[in-house]
Amino acid sequence: MKSNNEILFYGIASAYTYECEETARKLGLEIRGYIHNQNNEDHPANLEPLFMIDDIHKFDRNIPIIIPLITPGFRMIIEKEILEHGFKSFYNLIHPSSVIASSVKWKEGLNVNANVVIGTNTNIGKHVLFNRSVSIGHNVEIENFVTFGPGCVVGGHTRICKGTFVGINSTILPKVSIGSNSVIGGGAVVTKDVPSNTIVVGNPAKIIKTGIAGYNIKPQ
Repeated sequence: MKSNNEILFYGIASAYTYECEETARKLGLEIRGYIHNQNNEDHPANLEPLFMIDDIHKFDRNIPIIIPLITPGFRMIIEKEILEHGFKSFYNLIHPSSVIASSVKWKEGLNVNANVVIGTNTNIGKHVLFNRSVSIGHNVEIENFVTFGPGCVVGGHTRICKGTFVGINSTILPKVSIGSNSVIGGGAVVTKDVPSNTIVVGNPAKIIKTGIAGYNIKPQ
C-alpha cells in the first residue's frame, strides 16, 4: 500500500534533480524511484533507485510526481507525458527554509528551493519553479510553468505570464507585467512591461529579440 510520503521523480536529465532530492530528504519523503524518460544515459549520476521509461508499469499511478527540470518548455512536455502514463497528481515540493505568506495560493507541481520568500496575496499557477533565494513581493500574479532563477527579486503588484523564464539575479520592479513565454536575462533590471515571446537583457532591460517560442518551448 502506498504511504502518504511516497514520491516519484520523472524526467531527470537535469542536475537540478539533486536540488529537488535534497529538499525531499529534508522533508522526510520516501523517494520510490527516479524515472529517466529518455532512451539514453544522459542523466545525473548516483540516483538510486533509477528506472528507465520501460519500467514505468511497475509504479502505482497514485504516487505523486516531482518534475525536477528548470526550463518551462521541458516541464510542459513532461507534464503531458506523465498524464498520458496515467499518473494522477504532482507533488508540491517546498524547502523547509522557505517563507511563504499564509495568504499565498498555488496550484499543483510547485517547486520551491531553499531560502525563497513569497509575499502576501500572491497567486501561483501550476508547475512554477522558484530557485534558491528568490524574493517575490506581495500581490503578484504568476501563471503556469514560470521559472525563477536563483536570487531573482520581483516587486509587488507584478504579473508574470505563462512560460516565462526569469534569469539569475534579475530584478522586476513593482507593477510591471511580463508577457507569456518571455525570457528575462540574468542580472536584468526590468522597469517596464515586456511583451510576450520576447528576450530582454541589461539594466535597464531592453528588448534584443522578439517572436521567440519561449525557453525550450517548441513552436506550435
